[in-house]
Amino acid sequence: MMHANFKDTWPPSFTLDQEKILNLLTGDHFYSNPSAALREAVLNAIDAVNRRRRVEPAFLPEITVTFNRDDLTLTVTDNGVGMSRLDVSALFTKVGASAATAEVNKESVGEFGIGVISYFMAADAFTLQTNDGKGEPVGLLFNREMLAGGGASEVPPTQESQGTVVTIQIRDSETFELLLDKFPYWCRDVEGLSARVLPEDRNLGQGGSNRAHNSVVVELPKWVERAHLAPVTDPTGWDAMTGVSTVAVLYRGVFVQEFDVKKAWGIEGSIDVDPKHFKPRLNREGFVEGAFQAEVESFLQTCHPTILVSMAARLTAAVKAGTLTKWTEKRWASLWLSVPRDKPYVAAVEAWDAVFRYLPAFERAVGNKWEGISLDQMKTLGGEIYLAPLTEEKPNDVVLAALRFLRNTGHNVIRGISKDRSWMRFAPATFGTTADLISKVFSSELPPLIPIAPKAEKILAEITRIAPLFTGPPPVDLVNIGKDSPPALRLKSRLIINTDHPAGEAIVKDALSENGGPLSLITITARHAYQQLTEVAAAVRQITAEPEVLSPIRRRYIRSYLS
Repeated sequence: MMHANFKDTWPPSFTLDQEKILNLLTGDHFYSNPSAALREAVLNAIDAVNRRRRVEPAFLPEITVTFNRDDLTLTVTDNGVGMSRLDVSALFTKVGASAATAEVNKESVGEFGIGVISYFMAADAFTLQTNDGKGEPVGLLFNREMLAGGGASEVPPTQESQGTVVTIQIRDSETFELLLDKFPYWCRDVEGLSARVLPEDRNLGQGGSNRAHNSVVVELPKWVERAHLAPVTDPTGWDAMTGVSTVAVLYRGVFVQEFDVKKAWGIEGSIDVDPKHFKPRLNREGFVEGAFQAEVESFLQTCHPTILVSMAARLTAAVKAGTLTKWTEKRWASLWLSVPRDKPYVAAVEAWDAVFRYLPAFERAVGNKWEGISLDQMKTLGGEIYLAPLTEEKPNDVVLAALRFLRNTGHNVIRGISKDRSWMRFAPATFGTTADLISKVFSSELPPLIPIAPKAEKILAEITRIAPLFTGPPPVDLVNIGKDSPPALRLKSRLIINTDHPAGEAIVKDALSENGGPLSLITITARHAYQQLTEVAAAVRQITAEPEVLSPIRRRYIRSYLS
């Protein structure tokens, strides 16, 4: 059935519902929230002052943002080029027109000419007062009804000097507070911008204003207009680092989006990109992906070595100030291991290695405990240095017994520390542990580091027996290797029973009491040291000699060595 208001036309043609399209552009589907009205008003002011500066090189831009809580207004004032009646007519009668479109060099931020209608996200009306410094000033009132095709209303012009004043009548107090709260989010580093809140006449700071003085000097590609990049400012904030740097991308000081890069860790700050180099999304809340991501990531990677040199200086200052005294050896090691060691990082590596010479990125066995030790402290140790395996490597009983023997007999035993997987997890490490690092980088400064694991059998084989239990072969010897070592260990050339361990002593006493020869050790071990049963059984079954029957004198001799 055909509608009564249907107009028969052929061939068919498209017709657009202007009101619905414009309402869509000012709705949540297009802009993220009503605070976009603030951003667009500031961007338009930035356009205006930049166009004037190209004509007047000595010109100093001034942009003022005023939030008035008494009458719920947002006012953005600039001393830019201003507009004539013809300019206003061209811009406001055709959605999609833009002052940037008419420029010869096209260096303005403005691109699509739809930013002004975003004001209606936060308001039902706004006024425009403008003066181009050549003709008569212009005063206009714009209402939301214009979205249905209405026109603006003239109001008495009040702008006497060159520039523009936009006053947006905020719809309600909730929206007003949202815009006020979002000011430092959108306005990060706009040149010449000041802001205040009325009636209390309180100044508002921009979101990135505290970073400028910390910036590191880096070489900028042509498409980066400004860069305020620095190491993560607060050393106590390093605990939250994941290995991903988050940098704000700005349009001449106005926030557009955040950019994450995984390998170039420790960077914070912002970059202002040339608004004509990358294609922005229609709502200017980001860039079209592709070349944008590749170029920004490449630029941040080139900055990273310089950032790390500066970060090393901050690390030194933080250590001297005692800011990081609660850090564990694991934390120090993880940070050091995260420093890239490629050719571009030569200066950074020298700076970081100089700091870490005196930081505890290793552990030394002291009695039954592990205590932090630095590279410089390690160099003062006399004699050989044995390198213990990490706990996560799950060393076997033989390796652990060799480690404990060396530790209990006063040898120098250290172990490296691996990277903390829960911290700086996106920062790749050149070396797996700090032991690997010093073995490859600082080997000339240290005595040879002797890994315990491959030499464990030899270390234990050289342990002097206190008495033979069975002569074998292979022999079964009694040794003292500490209470924290297993009661029995099978080596390649012998079986040793540790009489320092209560279970080891119990095995020997039962063997002497039963006097059933080496095979009796299997059932005896099952009673006292079940975990070592397999090893003991395998060793005694290799004994090829006749079963030994111990004489009373021999048993008395062995008992004399037991506690």
